[in-house]
Amino acid sequence: MKAIVRRVGRLEDRYAINSSGKPKVALRIFVSLPWKGPANLATSTYTRVLNDTGGLIETVKLDGDEDSIGEEELEKFIASFPIAAWGHARS
Repeated sequence: MKAIVRRVGRLEDRYAINSSGKPKVALRIFVSLPWKGPANLATSTYTRVLNDTGGLIETVKLDGDEDSIGEEELEKFIASFPIAAWGHARS
């Protein structure tokens, strides 16, 4: 069993993900525009890019006040976008 745990750990390190499938290293940049009133997801933007080392870089630009949207709704919005590979984010 120890060999399996070590092997999984090595694979996680190599691909910079944990066993849940989420990247180990993530940076989420969050910008909200509270003066625009309640958050409008239809006009909000989001990008996520997996960099060369396997880290995830996320940029959320919320068109409105972040306090007007629930955590679950925000995570559902984020999950609706694909993860682009480094260098392919703008294509």
